[in-house]
Amino acid sequence: MHPDMNTQTKNSDQNISMTLPLRINFATVEAFLKKKFVGTNVSKTGANGKTINYFKILDLNLDESHAAPYNLELKIKLKTLTLLFNNKDIHVTVQVQLRLDITTQELYVEAYKINSHGDHWMATSILKSVLNTFIYKKIIKSLSVDLMPILKEKIDGLNAKLASKLETTKGISILGKVENFTIGHFEIKKNEIWVLINTSGWCVIAIEDLEF
Repeated sequence: MHPDMNTQTKNSDQNISMTLPLRINFATVEAFLKKKFVGTNVSKTGANGKTINYFKILDLNLDESHAAPYNLELKIKLKTLTLLFNNKDIHVTVQVQLRLDITTQELYVEAYKINSHGDHWMATSILKSVLNTFIYKKIIKSLSVDLMPILKEKIDGLNAKLASKLETTKGISILGKVENFTIGHFEIKKNEIWVLINTSGWCVIAIEDLEF
């Protein structure tokens, strides 16, 4: 190694900029939503303080939507808990348009549409109102995510490894730091969420064994 080169400090010739693709499978998001909502009762508390359960969420599935301008399709299976429609299984589809706000670096729901599957229970306005309110306040808001704290936690973990030389394979290690990062692009395709992260920092690749 050149005697003037110090691998423990940042030099201008070590600067790098790169775009990293981040891929999140729908199964990961679906598992998160299932854990959070399956088994939950959809209820409403009246003016008298009494809570009435209207539905129970039995299952939830996530898919890519092909109904423009939506890009996510959420299928919810529920069981009615009211006296009039007791123990009836119903199916609701929620079409969601998920977008990225470049300025705030947040995923947010631009628009959504709720469809039932032909059951006459939706003619009961109170049932429709209770379900729509729950979907908006709980499920739709769960899809709106500030990505920066999540990415910062992951990158801080990566930097901790890079600070003490990360061995990638036998005889080769990387020393460096990701100093800045922003989300530049968001896309949903083939049941996967793709996020492109623009990063800058510095890096040194050390070859410590020439016998591979």
